Amino acid sequence: MFSYIFNSLPGPTFSYYYELVILAGLLILGSFFLKNYYKKRVQERDFAFKKLYKKAPNRMIYLAIGLLFLVLVRYENIPYFSMRFLLYLYMLALVAYLGYQAYKYFKTYPIQRDKLESKPKVENVKMKYLPNKRRR
Repeated sequence: MFSYIFNSLPGPTFSYYYELVILAGLLILGSFFLKNYYKKRVQERDFAFKKLYKKAPNRMIYLAIGLLFLVLVRYENIPYFSMRFLLYLYMLALVAYLGYQAYKYFKTYPIQRDKLESKPKVENVKMKYLPNKRRR
């Protein structure tokens, strides 16, 4: 079994090219939809969403590019890069990342949103003109 998974040259028989390319395309489309959704939420002044999902669309594009690279390498049958182990590990990382993002959206985001909404707002006009902390 280990020789099957860790074989450095697995051979040209691989029947999941189309499915993996479609998955990479769905990741890219999902990142575009998430970017538009992110812009809409930021315009509505949802600071918790802004804080939690600022880098998520770009990371989804990077994951799609990495998946396309592994599919191309597997298609060309390049030794050591086309190992089954790398594709399994990549798919496990992809599922873990998407699961983590779903966890953040359903569990962490409502808590952060409620925490920011429950903060008392300062209505003092003088506070508006005082210097703020330096941004880096």
